[in-house]
Amino acid sequence: MMFLDSLTSWLRKRTPAVKTPKSPSTRLRLEQLEDRIVPAFTTGTYVNPTVQITPGFTVTETVTATVTTFPSFSMNGQIIPVPAGAFNPTSGNVLFILNNQVRSAPLNANGQASATFQVPLLAFFTTQRLDVVYNGFTDQANQNVWMQSNSFVAPLYTNFDNLLLPGTLTFAQLTPQQVYAFEINSFQNRNPLPFPAPPPDNIPPSFPTLLRPFYTANGETNNLGLFAFNYVDPGTINTVTAFGVQLPGIFAIQLGAYNGLTSSSSSSSG
Repeated sequence: MMFLDSLTSWLRKRTPAVKTPKSPSTRLRLEQLEDRIVPAFTTGTYVNPTVQITPGFTVTETVTATVTTFPSFSMNGQIIPVPAGAFNPTSGNVLFILNNQVRSAPLNANGQASATFQVPLLAFFTTQRLDVVYNGFTDQANQNVWMQSNSFVAPLYTNFDNLLLPGTLTFAQLTPQQVYAFEINSFQNRNPLPFPAPPPDNIPPSFPTLLRPFYTANGETNNLGLFAFNYVDPGTINTVTAFGVQLPGIFAIQLGAYNGLTSSSSSSSG
C-alpha cells in the first residue's frame, strides 16, 4: 500500500498540468465605409441665387446659385418627396441669363456656381430679369440622378441706394406647390403635359393660363448692410429693416429708396 501511494505521488509530479487554452482575443474594427453600397436615387432640384451688386459707372452684378435637392413632380400629378439618402449635387452646370446676357458655370464642391455680369447704368434703371436653371446630372458610377430644376425667374428689385452702396439680393424659397403650379394646373385640367414643362414665355395657347409665380412670390430682400428693403411683388417695399429693427415700408423714403428702380406689373412669371 505504501508502494502504491509513493508511485501515485511520483506520477503526479511527473505529469504536467493540462492548461485550458485561451480563446484568441477578438479585435473590434470599424466598418469600412468605402465598401458600403450607396443606394441609387432620383431627386428633383431647386436653384436659389443671390445677387451681389457693386455700384459704379458700370454696375457689376455677381450671381451665385446654390443647388439643393427638392421634391419632384410625377406624371400622375403627385409631388414626390426627396428620397431618403439623397444629397445635394456637386456636379452639373448652371445656366444664367440676366438682361439677355448668357453665362454658364459648373457646380463646385459646395453645390454652387457663379457668373458675373456688367450692367450699364441705363439698363440698371430699367426692369432687370434674372433666369437661372440647373441642367441636372447623372452619376453613372452610383446611378444617382439629379433632375433638371424648374427655371428660376425673377425681376431684380433695386433702388437708388444701390447706386451708392454695395448690396445683396436674396429670395425666399418657394413651396413645391408654387414651383409646380403650372404642372399641377395642367394635370388637373388633363391637358397634355410635355416634360419638362415649357418656359413661361413659350406656353402654347392650348395650355391653362395659370402659370407658376415669379420666384419673388414669397419676398425679395435688398440688403445694403446697415439696412435692408424687403420687397413684395410687383416691386413694392413692404418693410424696412434698419439696425436690426423692422419698420413699415414707408420709412424707405427717409433712406432714399423711392420705390423700386425695377419692378413688374404682374405677379406671375408669364
